[in-house]
Amino acid sequence: MKKIVALFCLVSFLSPASLFAFDWKNHDLSHLVVVTNRDADELTIIDMTKDEVIGKQKVAMNSQAHMTAFSPDGKKLAIAATANNKVAVLDLSNNELKEITVGSGPEHMDISKDNRWLYVGNIEGGTVSAIDLDQNREVARLKGFLEPHGATILSSGNKVYIPNRGAQLVGMINNADHFSTNDIQVGSLAGLASFGSDKAGAAMHRERSIPTRGVANVTLTQDEKFAYIATGDANSVTVLDTATDQIIRTIPVGLDPWRAYASPDGKYMVVPNNGDQTISVIDAQSHSLVATLPGGTDMTGVNFGNNKGYVVSRGSSTVFVYDFSKLLKIGQLDMGKGARLETASTSPAGTKVYVASSSDNSLYVIDVESDRVKQIKDVGNFPWGVSIFKGQNYCH
Repeated sequence: MKKIVALFCLVSFLSPASLFAFDWKNHDLSHLVVVTNRDADELTIIDMTKDEVIGKQKVAMNSQAHMTAFSPDGKKLAIAATANNKVAVLDLSNNELKEITVGSGPEHMDISKDNRWLYVGNIEGGTVSAIDLDQNREVARLKGFLEPHGATILSSGNKVYIPNRGAQLVGMINNADHFSTNDIQVGSLAGLASFGSDKAGAAMHRERSIPTRGVANVTLTQDEKFAYIATGDANSVTVLDTATDQIIRTIPVGLDPWRAYASPDGKYMVVPNNGDQTISVIDAQSHSLVATLPGGTDMTGVNFGNNKGYVVSRGSSTVFVYDFSKLLKIGQLDMGKGARLETASTSPAGTKVYVASSSDNSLYVIDVESDRVKQIKDVGNFPWGVSIFKGQNYCH
């Protein structure tokens, strides 16, 4: 009888519910790093005070989760279950998980500052899902987008910008009057091409198997007065006045710009150009190009800390380091042959940068004061994204 009881206890202890239900409410959220593992049905949680794995969180089976996002109040964690066409919303107070069916291929998302709305781009289906987080349900599925690559919500909550990876277009959603939509032409042909002609151009690219490099992200300046929109095929960055949605400037940059990243001090917008392996630095006040710096191959993101910039190069498994006070490249951190860097997040205090490496199931931690690197191994199968509550988060 004792053996049966012992075996029951062991099975209970090793059950999926025990292994994968992280006790969120008994941890300080500001000390946690969440790793999204694309090829595993789990998230990995790391304590950033020790830089050690402290738990796992189960997600939907075969979900190929793309990214996670914390609500601004830290009460919920949203998970884009890309392969299952769902967004899972985890209540961090009781560990209850609500799965919400959305469009095809949900990837990138944003949550409004009032914690009410979540918008996710369903990149394969050409739709955007508006989810009411108070009710945990999709209340609208908006059509007419070309590979919607996420969402950027203004602090007011009344306006949402949708990047179209498949076109030189940004969709604008106004949820103050039942989710009305509008399209904004960006790039070098701004003001000349129509939505219809751009759709036709995108269709021609697909028929000829030519990838369209449209808009990957809409990045707001720190004061939210302007939106910076890098357009890959146009080799330019469009500056949009968010009050009027009027284009005030189009800035030529390098070849195939990925997206803009705002420096914490609000001074610069930094744009990696993967076509010619350069970094464009734009003054966010004058909206003018002030420097073009050497970069790397397949750059996936830019992080900031200690007045420095850290540019992740997936192609070379390297993080390039820049001094933005002098507008100079000052070094590089090589992670080794076994690494394949994806994206990163910066701690809220700006003291550490956490970089996911998919090929060796690791997380690399950069101390921004010394630029020393620590490897955390076995963080899950194919770590793809990193999220920190109130950290600098992004995805690719």
